[in-house]
Amino acid sequence: MKYTVVTSFPISHWETYGERFLKSFIEFWPKDINLLCYCDGYPLPDDAPQADNIQYFDLLDNEDLIMFKERNKQFDGNGGPKAPYNFYMDAVKFSHKVYAQSMAYKKIKELKSDWMMWLDADSVTYEPITHDLLDKIHDDQDQVPDIIFLGRKNAYATCSSFISYNLNDVVEVFMDDFISFYNTDEVLRLQCFADNYVFDRLRLLHERHGLITRNLTFECEDLDAFDMSPFGNYIVHLKGNKKYLQTGASINFKASRYIDLCSMVKHYERKNILEIGTWNGDTACAMIHSAFEVNDTVHYTGIDLFEEASEHTDKEEFNVKRHYTKRSVELKLIDLAKEYEKKGKTFTYYLMKGNSKEKLKILKDDSLCNLYNIKPDFVFIDGGHSTETVRSDYEMCKDIPVIVMDDYYTEDDKGNLPSPEFMGVNAIYEETGGTLRVGQQRRLVISAGDKVSGGGLVNLAVILNEPDLSNPPDTRKVPVQVQPRDCVPPDNIQDNVRENLELFSSMVERCHWHDGKIVLASAGPSLIENIEDIRKLQDEGAKVVCVKHSHNLLIENGIIPWGCVILDPRPFDGVSTHGIIRKDLLNKPHPDIKYFIASMTNIEVTKHLVDKGATVIGWHAFTNALMEMDELKDTQLITGGTCSAMRSIGITHTLGFREFHIFGMDCSYDGIPEDLDERDMYGKKKWLKIGILNEKTKTEDIFYTTGELLALAQDFESLLKRDDQVDMDLYVYGRGVVPSIFKSSNYECWPNIETVIGTCNDG
Repeated sequence: MKYTVVTSFPISHWETYGERFLKSFIEFWPKDINLLCYCDGYPLPDDAPQADNIQYFDLLDNEDLIMFKERNKQFDGNGGPKAPYNFYMDAVKFSHKVYAQSMAYKKIKELKSDWMMWLDADSVTYEPITHDLLDKIHDDQDQVPDIIFLGRKNAYATCSSFISYNLNDVVEVFMDDFISFYNTDEVLRLQCFADNYVFDRLRLLHERHGLITRNLTFECEDLDAFDMSPFGNYIVHLKGNKKYLQTGASINFKASRYIDLCSMVKHYERKNILEIGTWNGDTACAMIHSAFEVNDTVHYTGIDLFEEASEHTDKEEFNVKRHYTKRSVELKLIDLAKEYEKKGKTFTYYLMKGNSKEKLKILKDDSLCNLYNIKPDFVFIDGGHSTETVRSDYEMCKDIPVIVMDDYYTEDDKGNLPSPEFMGVNAIYEETGGTLRVGQQRRLVISAGDKVSGGGLVNLAVILNEPDLSNPPDTRKVPVQVQPRDCVPPDNIQDNVRENLELFSSMVERCHWHDGKIVLASAGPSLIENIEDIRKLQDEGAKVVCVKHSHNLLIENGIIPWGCVILDPRPFDGVSTHGIIRKDLLNKPHPDIKYFIASMTNIEVTKHLVDKGATVIGWHAFTNALMEMDELKDTQLITGGTCSAMRSIGITHTLGFREFHIFGMDCSYDGIPEDLDERDMYGKKKWLKIGILNEKTKTEDIFYTTGELLALAQDFESLLKRDDQVDMDLYVYGRGVVPSIFKSSNYECWPNIETVIGTCNDG
């Protein structure tokens, strides 16, 4: 069969990965396999590799791509000046890859090739690729597939680093649909703009109509599809930020204990690392990056069986993972050395292939240790799992200042443990002193909580041999930041604004400050518990303002709000984040309630309220979409946050209120959610477990929340930090994240109104 390989990359990433990809292709791929390389930007460097089987094309010659980028330049993954980049929402970035595939498909059909193989350019080939290998991958077996891909069970979408397309009429229809998602901007209607998400949507649709596909990695549970594919022993895919080799954080470990591991390397300022069980080299790279955060010189020594491993050694050491070649790891370390050399730092390494029982004897030979710079101040033991091997590894390393052993097992919440044969580390750790201080040693187990297939939790056992070493840092306590974005495209928001302005009879206007009180009733679980407090404040003259989710509850309990703030551009007949149809929340508007509707709100909401005879007052929310509208250039835009609850503060402050009593702004689940382990489309957990530390009482409150609720809490926290700019008195009631933040803050009372009157005396 005849194959053609296709890739693309921006010229700006030539040194980062483009050059490496091309040089390794020339060295290890058959000379009769053509490579079509679509470059985003020209010219190519003068020393760009040249070969008879490589053709370069300027991707920016594609007018459809240029037009797509121009139309949708705002969809570049940036949610605003203060929002960090969101990889999944960068339609501009992913469009290059799709347009390159479309251009190449048409070109390759002219070349009479049988298959077009897409291969990401951030990959490096290190072993010869043969026709036999490719034929086995594309072998017809029962039937010839139309598309071959790398599936992932628990990830949000297929791994698109490799896709092979049969150049037949069926796939041509698929490819036409693929590119039409971008030419028609249909991609912007999806929840995710990544090319693999679009690919999966189309693949599943076309499979129902006869498309034949083959998943090469149907057993892959997570993100390691490429490594598990037939290419895993021939090509290194430096996925994501790994290609940049910048910081330890660039390696995204699924297991929490590896974050702990790297944290310890940095915390103890280690610079001569020994690892027993190098495997694919990812852990090595992460530890090295962490070491360079506090050192200018780092040395790494790695021991592994590599390709010498066999079924016999796997059985003997209770190994269930696949094996990598020494060369594949060495390539990663070579690149590391080059990167740190550019930064003026020095990285050296020594890899040993063989059994650790033999190879660790080098530690007893000072002359060899000096020759290879093996003077470890940190050892990570993660090799064979048998008790005999763990004992041998520990005995040879027991004098190293910091010893970390992987695979220390504890019971999970159901009392399960792995089989005893896998618990060699447990046996040796307990045998040599357990969790007690032994002489000058200090011993502890870092409970990472990583789950084990079949039951149990896997952790790190740590032994500190120097008495002045402090305990390892607690990596569980890290700040959680949520970066919200508009839930519908800007064009939809702007259309809502224009239509709503036709329906609004009046708009919110700035008022002079006064002594009126506002009760803000959000919809958290604690709201119902404080109904009587709200009623008392209302009886005393306070104005009650609600949101749509608290609207009906207040009315049912005899409290008619003065106002209801609405801010939601999503479909009116859709289901809210609380699992309620949005229309049902406002099905019976009350004639005595003023409905403050943001101009960006879905037009069907406004029409519904107007048709029901409700009092409707408009206002403009400060968002990027509204800032881009010329007709609103000199219009008052009200800030406050990501949701109607926080915007309510901004609206009523604009109306002159300066005293605020906040109820039901819990921003957390009441207790432990039943669906605690549920994940979203991106493979991320629905529920976040967070802790709020009260510096006054030195206690910590634990809550379960969602990204959306946490975004609200962050908005509130930002408000608290503006104590020198905001003129208001604030009172927070109930329980949950926001009340806990409020209690733990230094807030007592913001400046008297008179001291900041200049900010609001113009109306």
